[in-house]
Amino acid sequence: MEINQIFNKITFSFSIIFFLSFHLNAQEQKLNEEKTKHAVGAGAGFTTGYGLSYRYTPNKLGVQVNFAPYKNGADYQYSFGLTALYSLMQNEKTTLYLYQANHYLASSFMEFDNSIPSVLKRKTESYFNHGIGFGVEFIVASKIGFNLMTGYATYDNFNKLNVTGEAALYFKF
Repeated sequence: MEINQIFNKITFSFSIIFFLSFHLNAQEQKLNEEKTKHAVGAGAGFTTGYGLSYRYTPNKLGVQVNFAPYKNGADYQYSFGLTALYSLMQNEKTTLYLYQANHYLASSFMEFDNSIPSVLKRKTESYFNHGIGFGVEFIVASKIGFNLMTGYATYDNFNKLNVTGEAALYFKF
């Protein structure tokens, strides 16, 4: 069995457990009037994407979106990330959570042709990266959260498997 098939099964199993545990624990949610549900900031990661970021966490289950468009003439690069979050433990200064991330990257640019020096050709590529792991949010100021995430990821449309790292800085409201 290929490593990609194994990882796909692990990711699928993790996703099922992730959503079932949310459903079973939904009634355990504590009402906290000071808890912020929304956050905006900047994030960067191999599986979460990079750019401007929005995070919505109404309860233990949350979602994060990262987006960065770049266009200069005919050249472009777009990064779009969508991440599911599940809070495991929380106190005043930190939150421990699980995540499942999906990142789509598309780009097109001119590069030199290796076979014919000084000739430019257009290179266009797009691929998905997927990851699962855990993260920690550190509350560094009253409404500021710094997030570090790590886990395992498949890169380049499930062709590569490796560890991953992600980071984000948010203003919470």
